Amino acid sequence: MLKYFGQRLDTIYTAKRAIAKENFEKSNRAILSAHPAFAQMLKEKKTAELDLARKKARGENFTDEENILAQLNIKIADYVKTNSLSFAPKYVCSTCKDSGYVNGKPCKCLIKEYNNLLHENKSVSPMPRFTFENNTYPTSSDPKAAGMNKLYKIMSEKVCDNFDNCKWQNFIFSGASGIGKTSLAVAVANRLLDKNVSVFYVSSFELINIFLDKHTHKQTSLSKMFDYVNECEMLIIDNLGAEPIYKNVTFEYLFSTLEKRLANKKKTIICTQLGGQALINRYGETFLKFANKKFSLSVEL
Repeated sequence: MLKYFGQRLDTIYTAKRAIAKENFEKSNRAILSAHPAFAQMLKEKKTAELDLARKKARGENFTDEENILAQLNIKIADYVKTNSLSFAPKYVCSTCKDSGYVNGKPCKCLIKEYNNLLHENKSVSPMPRFTFENNTYPTSSDPKAAGMNKLYKIMSEKVCDNFDNCKWQNFIFSGASGIGKTSLAVAVANRLLDKNVSVFYVSSFELINIFLDKHTHKQTSLSKMFDYVNECEMLIIDNLGAEPIYKNVTFEYLFSTLEKRLANKKKTIICTQLGGQALINRYGETFLKFANKKFSLSVEL
């Protein structure tokens, strides 16, 4: 997913390097202004370098010029050391020098910037900071506690901690309001975000609005999220079944999105209050494809 945010990361690091260069030049100008004797030495060095280059080009003896330049370099080095002058650019990250990479691999600072982008793009409206540690079912007397604890364990260990090798691509959690479907999905989202996995959490209503804006070619902040719906590594659709039905949009875009994600081995969590038959009644038997046991985990809570 670094590739998805590649342009934005490039912009961030280009800006960092530009700021470092600007500050470096300002610092140098300030040093030269405060140390006129040093500035004069640098001018003399430049003249000596030009004289040396001319002698070499003419094929003339340049021993004197080399000696003059060597003496000037010694004087300059001594002056810098005596006055503790520094001419090194001050980068935000000294490790990668604001390039984002070290030996061809992402620097820690780049991973941090990437994670910031993941959090900025994780949802349309604010997403709760619910985690697996906030799960209260282990101490609950709720008759569904055992089942929920088992599901929490599966999603934590087999999905979040083994994301790349998880055999399931689609997850369908169905059940009445208040059972904890959204909390579990959000816990998964926050765990994956902590692991630098791209997540997009969206209500079914928000998702259909994204589809609608895309369909009508509106250039809004919602329509710009359309690509991320397809590209993010984990898409979470909350409260499926409560969204409005728009002709040529709701079902068509929904199934197209799910099919693309399935083909590209992207994972999707669907939370819904509708049971199996109710889902088929609303979306048709096509929906069964996405509940196939070979690549889906469907749980009715």
